Amino acid sequence: MIRFAMMPLLLLAFAGQQDAVPMLPNDASEAADSAFALPGDYAQSTSLADLEARFGKANVRIASAPGEIYHGVVLFPDDPSRRAYIEFYDDAPLGGLHAIWIRDKASKWRGKHGVRVGMPLAELRTTNGKPFYFNGFDEQRRAWVHDAWSPALDGDDGSLGTLDVDEGEHMYFEVELGLRDGTPASDAPVDEASISSDDPMYPRLGEVAEVTAFGATTSLDDEWE
Repeated sequence: MIRFAMMPLLLLAFAGQQDAVPMLPNDASEAADSAFALPGDYAQSTSLADLEARFGKANVRIASAPGEIYHGVVLFPDDPSRRAYIEFYDDAPLGGLHAIWIRDKASKWRGKHGVRVGMPLAELRTTNGKPFYFNGFDEQRRAWVHDAWSPALDGDDGSLGTLDVDEGEHMYFEVELGLRDGTPASDAPVDEASISSDDPMYPRLGEVAEVTAFGATTSLDDEWE
């Protein structure tokens, strides 16, 4: 896999992907769990037909997520425990999976090592195994951790930590952070391109910031082996 410098995901364009979605396990409960895990066995090649086969055609509604420019689908749109927002690079027909996003606090979806919506930043750091850099917070009080451009502070290999892409995975893992209501402006950085999750200037950051969304994304500048 070739890593490139950070760039806005909105500038990415569609290209082919050879990896197909592997078969689900035979055990039904294990299959259900794996279907709601990110990145799991999803890949840029995961198609609309794959999603319909996995989740049932009636549970896959073609619709774009609010504020997104990519065309896509919403899984289980009326069920916050299973809802997911999925974006594709191509819109006619839908193709080239760009991202899968989970935004509901009641969701059964889980990210790598149990990452969930509502997880405090301090717990996310512990889960990752290392302090890390991230960018934010913007005027909407959002920040982002992305395993392609959020290295651990130790810088030993340029990786994020345990949340980095694993062998056999074909999507990056990404976390959106938000600030809890009532958080004073002095407790969090503003518009920083690279800020430490352990920055001593913000000692309360681990408790006032939490995961507001997590997802799996693809980048057409990368070659998956």
